[in-house]
Amino acid sequence: MGYIAGIGGANMDIHGRSDRPLIMRDSNPGTLHTSLGGVCRNICENLARLGADVRLVTVVGDDVHGRSILSGCEQAGIDMSATRVVQGERSSSYISIMDSSGDMLLAMSDMHIIKKLDERLVDDSQALLCGAELVVCDGNLSARAVSRLTQVCTRPLYVDPVSTAWARELKPFIGRFDTVKPNRMELAALTDCPVETMPQIEAACDVLLAQGVRRVFVSMGADGMLCKGPEGMIYERSLPFDGMVNATGAGDAAMAGIIHATLRGLDVRQTVQWAMGAGMVAIASPDTISRSMSPAAIETMIKEYLP
Repeated sequence: MGYIAGIGGANMDIHGRSDRPLIMRDSNPGTLHTSLGGVCRNICENLARLGADVRLVTVVGDDVHGRSILSGCEQAGIDMSATRVVQGERSSSYISIMDSSGDMLLAMSDMHIIKKLDERLVDDSQALLCGAELVVCDGNLSARAVSRLTQVCTRPLYVDPVSTAWARELKPFIGRFDTVKPNRMELAALTDCPVETMPQIEAACDVLLAQGVRRVFVSMGADGMLCKGPEGMIYERSLPFDGMVNATGAGDAAMAGIIHATLRGLDVRQTVQWAMGAGMVAIASPDTISRSMSPAAIETMIKEYLP
């Protein structure tokens, strides 16, 4: 099997978890934790931990955070030779505030440097991208970069929209992607459809399929995951999971699970289960990327919670 290429954001993440119920507009005692992040980078690290050969196209600043991102990614097994260091720029950073149960309440990102991941860098990376088994990106790319990527990349493109705001930016190009993994709010932003009920979610998926998307995986948190594609509609929901420590990295791990299962040739139901199993491994860790992430760990979660 060949390599997987990623193109998108790489951040320094700061997570805060309150020790007790949060009091807004006040200083709350809690725990602060720093780790590497960025949706595309996270997907790539999860894939590397699952044994894949992964190469990341991203941009970092010539600062402490940028050096930490480069060294941390390389230590995790990600090939960073295509990453560009931009002089005088601030590396991306992200902060999230979680309540005492570990669920995210609020987040903010500083990703101004992502504008430097432009059409020229896409063109410079064309050979790398077109030589991959598949290419995964996140919605943080500018509209111009996404447009260029979908024009020059000859390999299947996978995308995580990241947020409703970025989903709206992706909307004009969404039909050019092979596989899309939105949550419900992002699905609504991509389609202008209601997504309150399962029939509505399925109908919204049909809108994307009609535009040219091959598969849509809708992440619904505790309500499970729905997939709509050539094999029809598959919906899976796990048994109750009480091991959540940090919900931040669940979606990124799920996308890695989708990619890993797809390249292994698993069917769509197994692929959904791998996505959900990877998400559960992720949320059981205080880090954005679980150090326990492995095929064996995912299979254990599937056996225990998706029988």
